[in-house]
Amino acid sequence: MVIRHTALFIAFSLACLFSAGCTDNYIKVHSLKATVSEAPEVHGANTSQKPHSGTFRFTGKINSNRPNTSHEQISNHIHGSTYFTDVYYKLGGIDFSAKADFFYKRDEFFFGTGVGYKDGIYHNFLLGANLQHLEFGLFFGLYHQYSNLSYEVSRCTYDYDILTKSKETCEPSYKEQIDRFNHNPFMGGFAGIILDKMFFNYSVSVYSPQIKIEDYSLDAAIITSNYLTLGYRLNKWVEISGGAIITYLDTPLWYYGFSVGTSLYF
Repeated sequence: MVIRHTALFIAFSLACLFSAGCTDNYIKVHSLKATVSEAPEVHGANTSQKPHSGTFRFTGKINSNRPNTSHEQISNHIHGSTYFTDVYYKLGGIDFSAKADFFYKRDEFFFGTGVGYKDGIYHNFLLGANLQHLEFGLFFGLYHQYSNLSYEVSRCTYDYDILTKSKETCEPSYKEQIDRFNHNPFMGGFAGIILDKMFFNYSVSVYSPQIKIEDYSLDAAIITSNYLTLGYRLNKWVEISGGAIITYLDTPLWYYGFSVGTSLYF
């Protein structure tokens, strides 16, 4: 990121040497408050699936995480000078999530796809192994997350001239508040133990919110969510589960919560 900005600055400055003068318009972000969410949860079939078979699963969960605010300073470089942006992430609270999954098993390996809702729509693909008492795999997807952004910025102009001294002029800072969807890729892995009708699984999911203000993108903190879930299959169609949510935001700060839910299989 720094190398790219430096290269653009050098190229822009050289172009200005062969002209009467140039003007560069940009913004400086002084502070930002953004609502973010835990990384989406993805896991396997929770049971030893029969080879060459497909399964649909519909899941609803209530999630509770302790509300908190995390703060970090991001270093930004413009025209050879450095300034810092204060970023405040709001995370946690009680919410509802829902998801539809499809799994197909071929021999010992299986693949799946799913679409869900948790503060926005997400969809994913997974690939792994489903054995008699064990399953594991990897996944990746895209998270269309709903966020509220509140920020303070200054609009600035930098004048280059070979005859006079270059200077920066900034308007007084102003505040804006918007609601938007951010499109964030995410990825992770899962592993589970299957004991007859009971299962225990662990899933880790990682993403970084893509925060963009006008034409300016911030390097947001990485969010890592760990899901520890214990469940029981009541019958062929109904499953209940509950567990812990442990989220790490590399500001650094840990968040703890829990979830309960039920699933229907077809």
